[in-house]
Amino acid sequence: MKHLLFIFWFIIPLVLKANSLTLICSHGIIPFQVEVADTPQQRAKGLMFRKTLPNDGGMLFLFPEAQPVAMWMKNTILSLDMIFANSKGEILGIYENTLPFSTQNIGPVPNTSQVLEVKAGVLKKHGITKSCLLSLNP
Repeated sequence: MKHLLFIFWFIIPLVLKANSLTLICSHGIIPFQVEVADTPQQRAKGLMFRKTLPNDGGMLFLFPEAQPVAMWMKNTILSLDMIFANSKGEILGIYENTLPFSTQNIGPVPNTSQVLEVKAGVLKKHGITKSCLLSLNP
């Protein structure tokens, strides 16, 4: 029975809330439509097995409290850019062009409350740096 549940965990998509998110930078506001992963199961699956991701899409991982957070690319087909931020949306770390399928840790970044994953190259294209602010719109 354990194996059957494990298989379903990967086959049946988890229902994720879609939200509007903006990155507020000195040169402008960059909008995204993100899926929010705020449960342990949603955070564990993340963007695994996805073959496509819109240029303005992504996934926001929300953690219940600030903590050191490391991510990885296990079972992730797409190369991603990652932004680690605190609860105020201040960017603590940026990792670009991650290696698909890698089990190497990305981070850890201390005091992280949220991680935004977007398609690789999006951060460079929009000039997103640590001076920008991440804001999840209600």
